Amino acid sequence: MTTQEKLLKSGKKWFLKKGYKSAPLRSIVSDAGYTLGAFYGYYKTKEELFYALTDETAKGFGDILFSIKKEMDRLPADQKLYRMIDCYLQQLPVLVDYIQTNRDGMTLLLKCSDGTKYENFFDAYMKKSRAQIEGARRLSQKSGKKLSGIAPATFDLLMRGYFDMLAKIVLEERDKDTICRMMAEIALVYKNGMISLFEKKS
Repeated sequence: MTTQEKLLKSGKKWFLKKGYKSAPLRSIVSDAGYTLGAFYGYYKTKEELFYALTDETAKGFGDILFSIKKEMDRLPADQKLYRMIDCYLQQLPVLVDYIQTNRDGMTLLLKCSDGTKYENFFDAYMKKSRAQIEGARRLSQKSGKKLSGIAPATFDLLMRGYFDMLAKIVLEERDKDTICRMMAEIALVYKNGMISLFEKKS
């Protein structure tokens, strides 16, 4: 194992154990069997070491979600609100495979990233998802559907709850079939619930 590999291994262990903020750099380095001087030959800061362990995972996760979004964008305007979930469910096994293959990286992103650019990792995706759903609702409205909006505060709480549940599943569940089933069931509940709110009489 190379010096860099040992530093990465030790960094992952300490970040998973203590989180980015509380993981002591001296402990990371000494646990790998080196000095701070040796560490600085590879990384300028503890933060840079953290990103060496998380950047690739974050990009891969984002790439899968972007591919799902592209499929959603191809849907006819009047069907998008009602069929968006189909694009998500079709790619769900791919997403879950990625999460399981990169479980340590996902755990670092979701649980251990306070104080880094990945703090509140799901927030950006939560905002994008809300914008996508609202955009689909407006497209359906333009095509003749009579749909109401959801109060912004309610919408925020719903989206926060959805992504909090996803984080819990990602961090706590191990079985692929269980993860797929739970994520699919939650998505269906949210889809049907939101459409019911959109279709309620003003």
